[in-house]
Amino acid sequence: MIILYELALICAGILLGITTLDKWDGSTQIFTKAASALRPFSAVIGGICLILGIWFLFRPFCTFRDIVGILAGLALLGGTFQNSPSLQDFFNKAAGFLNPYQVIIGITALILGLLGLLNIAFIC
Repeated sequence: MIILYELALICAGILLGITTLDKWDGSTQIFTKAASALRPFSAVIGGICLILGIWFLFRPFCTFRDIVGILAGLALLGGTFQNSPSLQDFFNKAAGFLNPYQVIIGITALILGLLGLLNIAFIC
């Protein structure tokens, strides 16, 4: 389940930080292609980040990674839940509040996901 969480953090980081990652990419456009392939699954990726971020929140010394996962999940889940107006309102407000910090959250999630996947654990 931890590998799923790390992969979801990487995917969320690509989706949220695409504006900056596109500038770093150069002419290969690999991040743009990855983001366009992941965009239909943004609600699923956001749900995984949110649920597993809350699930793992109480691990010792891992709070930063899990808070970044929760924020990435909230930022990606804006615009979903059209059948439930109260949930839609909550996630739209959360995504609107996090919108100015979207790139920072995305690049942080990408870095933490890559470090976790490579089992480099200086933060967690």
